[in-house]
Amino acid sequence: MIRINLIPPEYVEKLDRRAIIAKTAVAGVAVVAVITLASIWHFTEKTTSEMKMRRLQTELKSLEGDVAKVKAIEAEIAEVNRYLASINSITQGRLVYPHFMLDIVSDMPGTIWLGGITTTLSGSTLSLTIPVNSRSAYDLAYWINRLETDTARYSDVSVNAISAAESDSGRTFTTTISMKYNCR
Repeated sequence: MIRINLIPPEYVEKLDRRAIIAKTAVAGVAVVAVITLASIWHFTEKTTSEMKMRRLQTELKSLEGDVAKVKAIEAEIAEVNRYLASINSITQGRLVYPHFMLDIVSDMPGTIWLGGITTTLSGSTLSLTIPVNSRSAYDLAYWINRLETDTARYSDVSVNAISAAESDSGRTFTTTISMKYNCR
């Protein structure tokens, strides 16, 4: 088959030129559109960030007053804590003896009486030496057992020799007890 081209070559070149110009124009429009969209995106991103920054700065300024109030409250709390610490340091060992006397008397049977108490306070531990008299051997044994088993309050309980003496009022048992009283 034979082909004969009846279109003049100038016309074909003119069409090719128009096609190249059209392709270049479309490519240019596409590039401009991409650049424009990217610019719009960056502009809106920047505007949004600036608005957010302004909003956060406004919120920060409104919270600065609260921060000042919190710091004032913390200073007051610290002052109260220092005050309480000073009161505790003053009264720390002050109530040891009344607590001890209440504890020792509440556990003691009625047939026992104390001859005197020698104390030594060391920190929160009260070391004691107590001469004890009793009309009942059973009550004395009960009370010594009570002291030895109450490990929350009393420790290192030791009993010296127990002596018994007869008198007109009956039999009297005498001993000396040494122990440590743990302050609460």
